[in-house]
Amino acid sequence: MGIGNCHPCAKYLLLVLNLIFWLSGAALIVLGVLFFTRPEVQPIVRLFNLTSIPLSSIEITAFFIILFGIIIFFVGLFGLCGAIRESRTCLILYIVLVTTILLAELALFTYIAISYEQWHTVIKQRLVSQTKKYNYEHPSQYERAVDYVQSKYHCCGIDSAYDYSDSLVPVSCCSITNSTSCTINQVSSSGVPGCFRLLTQGTIYWGKFFIIFELSLCLLSLIGIFLAICVCQHAMLYDGYIQAPYRI
Repeated sequence: MGIGNCHPCAKYLLLVLNLIFWLSGAALIVLGVLFFTRPEVQPIVRLFNLTSIPLSSIEITAFFIILFGIIIFFVGLFGLCGAIRESRTCLILYIVLVTTILLAELALFTYIAISYEQWHTVIKQRLVSQTKKYNYEHPSQYERAVDYVQSKYHCCGIDSAYDYSDSLVPVSCCSITNSTSCTINQVSSSGVPGCFRLLTQGTIYWGKFFIIFELSLCLLSLIGIFLAICVCQHAMLYDGYIQAPYRI
């Protein structure tokens, strides 16, 4: 198929594709902002605040989702502008940006696949060490976050109730038994699970949707690069940058 023949179809497909990019970027920005503003998320965020910086790993992840959404949003605008006006500058910039994003996504997926187990173990160990320091007399934001998670998900400790250093465990561990005093034996006999497994299951559940979404964007990015090259070649041909060997 010649450049002239593929151009009309490529132009309209590129318009539709970048409209999807634009809407996807806007959706990621909205979801990231909603994630930060949901009250029930804040205790979990404080629970995973294990670093010296004032942001937890969950907040950093949400920040990168918003940043990625902003990039996708503007890439979609460049693609729409390039397809509508057949601007070589916008199309070339679009091709460069999409290629860079695609390579960055592949590098990110590779890094996550390689270091998932390592980060999983490190986070779990640090949560266990924090749990052993649970302050019963003067609870801080961390203790309140632990109590919220344990009451909401009906769990106790990270792996189990034995993560607490004493025989006494927080009352939030006995949300099922409705007991005013909590002991490890009461919690263990009730079969209360650890919280980390429950939180990990939720993360994996939503992570699958995010991975499917990202892989879909990767596939659309490859299609977008091909369509943009086709439209860009036609724009260069139309402006006399390429001498056509045949009539269009």
